[in-house]
Amino acid sequence: MIASLTALRRLTKLAWSILYGLTVDRPSSSLTGKAEWQQRQASRMLRALETNVTFSGTFPAEGLMVCNHLGYLDTIIIGAQRPLVFVAKSDTRNWPVIGLLIRSAGCILADRNRRSSAVETSSEILSAMETGLPVVLFPEGTSSDGSSVLPFKPTLLQIAMESGKSITPAAISYEATTGDLKNDVCYWGEHTFSTHIIRLAKIPNLTAHLTIGDAPPLPVDRKAAARLLHAEVSRLLKH
Repeated sequence: MIASLTALRRLTKLAWSILYGLTVDRPSSSLTGKAEWQQRQASRMLRALETNVTFSGTFPAEGLMVCNHLGYLDTIIIGAQRPLVFVAKSDTRNWPVIGLLIRSAGCILADRNRRSSAVETSSEILSAMETGLPVVLFPEGTSSDGSSVLPFKPTLLQIAMESGKSITPAAISYEATTGDLKNDVCYWGEHTFSTHIIRLAKIPNLTAHLTIGDAPPLPVDRKAAARLLHAEVSRLLKH
């Protein structure tokens, strides 16, 4: 009963935060303006969900940041830290409400089912980085249950490597006194958003741990670079 009331309170606050962001505090048309709105909106949503965050390391001021991916909550945690641009899957644009938030935030939408889209996505990543905004990429290509870091897809790393921009590894994990983190926090597999967000909102004491490492020197080969970054993210998760 208490958990249900807690979820109702949090989800009501979340709904109001989204409504406020889409009707009152609306983003400007520039990418920088959208990134700044995205930080404000993520901060509002984070407060509504009453999720604690521990942070270590230095957030990159520019370039590309790569991180493991456990679900939609990752983007709220990371997005609340500073103005930035996310690379998201193109099918998220059609999600109810979430798709509107993603478009409003200026996310770069990558169509992983169309090979030719990699060139377009890389061009958008470069344009975003050239504005001075850091770009956040989840190179696993999908979310997982957090039991391990999935192999990194190297394709979208190439543009940052060619441009000389730094690529910074980061790791995110969650901790709670109750609940099943793999199914109540991580959003993967056959989960549906409507039932998952209710389970997430019931967790009484949820803490996200975000750790950011140093940008390492990378080999020229993008596949080797992907393996090195994967090892760095895996190492950060163990700290």
